[in-house]
Amino acid sequence: MKSIFALVALTLIYPACAGTLPLSELEVGGIALGATEASVVGRMGEPLQRLDTGEGIELHYPGLVATVGWLEQQAPGRERRVAGIFGSGPQACTPRGLCPGMPVAAADRLYGTPEVAQREAGEFLEYYPEATGCWLQVAAAAGSIRSVAVACQP
Repeated sequence: MKSIFALVALTLIYPACAGTLPLSELEVGGIALGATEASVVGRMGEPLQRLDTGEGIELHYPGLVATVGWLEQQAPGRERRVAGIFGSGPQACTPRGLCPGMPVAAADRLYGTPEVAQREAGEFLEYYPEATGCWLQVAAAAGSIRSVAVACQP
């Protein structure tokens, strides 16, 4: 868990223009990687559910889940920050406007050619900023976007 949050901290100190995918694109549904838990609740309201996964707290909203936790250098009592975001609802869009339900061709048009990754949960289209352990992950089936997420390497 500490390594996830250390990677999130690293992404916050690199300039947004460091890679092929700007770090500003590591956002789903208006929730950015590294945002405080309070800012998520301020924007989205109280979550429908808070689930402790052992690696963080998932804040569940309709069509969106933000995972928050402690950054490595933080002590308890300080603000938890977003370390992962998963969106499956039509409003869970990236800053460039890629949303679940859109055709896969929209991902190509907005982000270019993806890396195709085989993961435990299936095949994903992935877009990476340079010098970070986090990326934009798009799940697609039958030519349609099923979900968009910001994932980080543990």
